[in-house]
Amino acid sequence: MNWAVELSASAIKELKKLPRDRQAQIERAIDEMESDPMAGDVIPLKGSEWKGRFRKRVGPYRIIFALDRKTLTVAVSAIFIRSEKTYR
Repeated sequence: MNWAVELSASAIKELKKLPRDRQAQIERAIDEMESDPMAGDVIPLKGSEWKGRFRKRVGPYRIIFALDRKTLTVAVSAIFIRSEKTYR
């Protein structure tokens, strides 16, 4: 089953700010999400702001996304480095 992965404008902007080697690492992880978005270190996020979203860990970075199982779409809303303020 192939999923369509869509990046939001802010996720694209965040991706472009990363060093080239990290961009490639994140892009590989996004490409892998096309075949199975739940593969790897993926957990559902908690809290009202994050309800219905998941996070995928890629080294020190996090890919925040939501799934639409009807249309087989993965909507990536954010990409950022993990810090104390990441989910606040």
